[in-house]
Amino acid sequence: MNTLRVLPDNERRYFIVRSSSPDYVQEAVTAYSSDNDEQPRFRPTPYDVSDCLTALAWVRHLDRAEWRIIWWRSFGLSFGVIGKQIGRSDETARKRYENAITDAWIAANKS
Repeated sequence: MNTLRVLPDNERRYFIVRSSSPDYVQEAVTAYSSDNDEQPRFRPTPYDVSDCLTALAWVRHLDRAEWRIIWWRSFGLSFGVIGKQIGRSDETARKRYENAITDAWIAANKS
């Protein structure tokens, strides 16, 4: 999932909304907050990219809800937060995540 997040998206430029109004200037209090700490960016190697494609082949049969749970979990979100997003309990989110990972594991070990 880290590799997917940093790969370039060539079609992203078509979704940018351009405006003639000036950019919003932040308030001095919020412009220099400590929340803007830069984290080291993940730089995938060619092996990471090919491994990502292999992993995507394992999860391509999952439905959208299962994929979203795996995606959110890759950000480190707790099952409680994921449960709130899907309108279920944290235990239900945990079970759905386990089922999705088990399905991916079965697809990986099929060959």
